[in-house]
Amino acid sequence: MKVGSAPGAGLFILIGNVQCDFAHSQERSDGNRFASKRLRAMPVSDKPERPRRAVASSETAREINRDILLHAIHVHQPVSRADLARLTGLQPSTVSVIIGQLIDEGWVLPGTLGRLPRGRRPTFVTLNDKHVTLAIDLRPGRANLAVVDINGKILSRESATLDVKESSTSEAMAAVAQLAQVARRMRAANADRIFQGLGVSVSGRVEQKTHRLHFSPNAPWTRIDLHEELQRLLDTPIEMENAANACLFSERWFGNFSDVSNMMVISVSEGVGAGLLVDGRVVRGRDDMAGEFGHMPIEESGPVCGCGNVGCWETFASNRAGLRYYRELAPDSPITTFHELLDLAVGGDLRALRSIDRMMAYLARGLAMLSAGLAPEVIIVVGECTALWARIRPLIESTLIAKSFTPHTPRLVAAVDGDAARLRGAAALVLHKVLFRQADFALGELREGQRMEPLAIAGED
Repeated sequence: MKVGSAPGAGLFILIGNVQCDFAHSQERSDGNRFASKRLRAMPVSDKPERPRRAVASSETAREINRDILLHAIHVHQPVSRADLARLTGLQPSTVSVIIGQLIDEGWVLPGTLGRLPRGRRPTFVTLNDKHVTLAIDLRPGRANLAVVDINGKILSRESATLDVKESSTSEAMAAVAQLAQVARRMRAANADRIFQGLGVSVSGRVEQKTHRLHFSPNAPWTRIDLHEELQRLLDTPIEMENAANACLFSERWFGNFSDVSNMMVISVSEGVGAGLLVDGRVVRGRDDMAGEFGHMPIEESGPVCGCGNVGCWETFASNRAGLRYYRELAPDSPITTFHELLDLAVGGDLRALRSIDRMMAYLARGLAMLSAGLAPEVIIVVGECTALWARIRPLIESTLIAKSFTPHTPRLVAAVDGDAARLRGAAALVLHKVLFRQADFALGELREGQRMEPLAIAGED
C-alpha cells in the first residue's frame, strides 16, 4: 500500500493495482460545517511508477481510521478490541491507540470483561450514552420534544400544543419561545448528561446552506427565521431537517437498514413527504427541494392543497384526507383529530376503517409511481397510520405488485419506532455530525463478515 498526494487531486492510496482518491468536499458554506469525505476507486495503468510524491500525514490517516472504528463500535457494540481489528482490518496496536484516545475524549466506555476458553479476557467497549441531544419534531399545531442518547434511546419526552395561525408572525415567535422554555426545562432535568446540540424535524423543506425553512405549506414557520430564533434562545448547535429526511437518518443510524443503498421513507402526517437515499447518498435536489412528492398531481380536481394547487397526492393520502373521508361518511361525528379516527378504526368502526382504506388506496397509488421511477430496495412508512399496519400493509403491497413491470417489488416496512422516528432522526443528524464532523451518511456501515479498508499511516508497516 502506498499513500501520497497529487497537486489538485488530494490524498491518494495505492492498494495493489487500484488507486483510491481521498477527496474533500465542502458541503456547507457556514464556517461551522465540516468537510465530507469519500473514497473513489479507479484503475491504475501499467505505466512506470512516477517518482514518490509527498506522504500523507499520520494525523489525516488516524482521523479516517478513527471514523472507521466509531462506525464499527456503533454497529457491533459491545465489541472487543480484537474483534474491531478483525472487522476493520486495522492493526491491533492501531486499534488500541485510537480506542484509548476515544476513551480519553469520553466518546467510548470500557465495559464488561468477556470470557474465552483460555488466554486474556477481552474488555468490551461501547459508545458513551452520557452523550445526548435535544430533539424537536415540529408540526402544524403541536410539537414533540425528547432527550435522545447516542444509541437512540429516548430518555424523556414531552409534547406542546401550539396555537399558531399561518398568517401570524407574532404567534409563530411566541410558539418558538414556548418550545425553548420546554427545551430548557428538559435540559435541566437531565443535567447529568452531555448535551451535543438540538436537532429539529420540521414539516417542510430546509435549505441546508442558509438553514432557512423555505417551503412549508401546512405550517407558519416560513414567516420567521426558525433556526436563528432557536439559536438565540437556546445558545446551542442546531441542525434542522425535513421530517422525511429525518426519518431516513433515523433508519440509517438507529434502524436495521444501514447497509441498504436505495431506500425511500414516506412520512404520512398532515401532509405526505419523502426522504430518498439513492446509491447510498441522500437526494436533495436544487434548493434542497427533492422529495416533495406530496405535491405531485394525481387527480385533475380535488381539494385545494396548501401549496395552492388541486389534485396533489397529499390531499388524498394524508391524515387530513382520512379525516375528510370519515366526515363524508359521518357528518355528525364530533371527532377532530386523526388519533381519534385511529381509535375508532382500532375499535372496529366500519366507517373509520373504510376511511383509512380509502386513504391507503391513494397512498399505494402514489407509491407505485415512485417505485417505478426510483427503484428503491426498501420503502419505509412513517406515521400514526402504521398503528393499523396489519391491515394496511396488504393493501399497499397488492397495489405495488399489481403495478410493477418487473419481478422485483420493494420491501415494504413500517418504521421500527413509529412516530418517534422523527425525533430519533433529528437526534441522529446532530450526533453523527459531532462524531464524524459531517452531516451526511455516506460512510458505509460494517456488518458481520465485511471489512472496511483502513488508511495506512505514513511510516507504519
